[in-house]
Amino acid sequence: MIQRIILICFFLLTLIPLSTKALPPPSPAGGGMLQLDRNHDFVATIEAWFPDEEFDGLTAEAWLYFEEPPKPLTFWSIFGQEGRFNLIIHGNGMSLGAWGDSENADGELIIGGQPLPKEKWLHVVAIYDASAGKGFNGMGGNWCCPGGHLIKSDEPLQIGGIVVQDPDQNPFIGDNVKLRGYIDEARISNTVRYVGPKWEIPKGKFEVDEHTISLWHFDEKLGSMRFEDASGNGYNLWRKGLAVEAQRKLTTTWGQLKR
Repeated sequence: MIQRIILICFFLLTLIPLSTKALPPPSPAGGGMLQLDRNHDFVATIEAWFPDEEFDGLTAEAWLYFEEPPKPLTFWSIFGQEGRFNLIIHGNGMSLGAWGDSENADGELIIGGQPLPKEKWLHVVAIYDASAGKGFNGMGGNWCCPGGHLIKSDEPLQIGGIVVQDPDQNPFIGDNVKLRGYIDEARISNTVRYVGPKWEIPKGKFEVDEHTISLWHFDEKLGSMRFEDASGNGYNLWRKGLAVEAQRKLTTTWGQLKR
C-alpha cells in the first residue's frame, strides 16, 4: 500500500513540470501581465466600445511577448473591434498587419515589413489616420491617405481571441486563430500618438493624458476574470464567457427598467 502511494506521488510530481509553464520576465513597464492560451483566449468589454465616436485618429499600443509564432496562413488578433479596426500578427513572414474601416480614404490595409522576434517583449503599435499604420519597438511602417474617419461600431473591444472579419471583405490572408502569449500595458488613444518612421519607445507604465480613452495595466492577479480600465471611462475587460453572461444580464436588467 505504501509503495503504491509513493508511486502515485512520484507520478503526479512528474506531471507538474508538464502542466505548469514558466512566465516570461516582466515587461519593460513592470507589474503584471495578461496571459492568453487555450484556456484563457481573450478578454473583452461587456458593452460596445465608444459606439458613436467617429475617430479622426486612433493609436492602439501594447507590450507583447510570445514564444511560438502563428503558423503560416494563420494570423493572431492583438487588438480589435469588429467592423472598425484590427491589429494582427501574420504567420506569413511573422509581421504585423493593421486594418481600419474608414470613410473618405483608401489604403486601409497594411501588412508586411520587418519580422517580429519571439521570446522578447515588443512594443507594438497600430496607428489609424483614417487608414492603417503599424510598427514595433520604435520603428513604424508607412501609412497613407489621411482624411475621413474610422466608422462607428456597436461591437465590444477585444484583446486576443478571434475578431470576426467580413467574409466578403476579409483583409487578411489565412485563418484567424487564437493568440498564444502575454500582453501588458494596453492603451488606446484618440489621436495619432507616434509619427513614423521612428519614435521613442515609452518608458515605464503607460500614463493617462487628455488623449487616453482606454488603458489597462493588467496588474491584477494572474488568471483574474476582470481587468480595470485605468482611463476612467469604465471600459473594463472580462474573460470570455463572463463577458457574454454579463452582457446578457445587463440587457435583461435594462429591458426590465424600461418597462
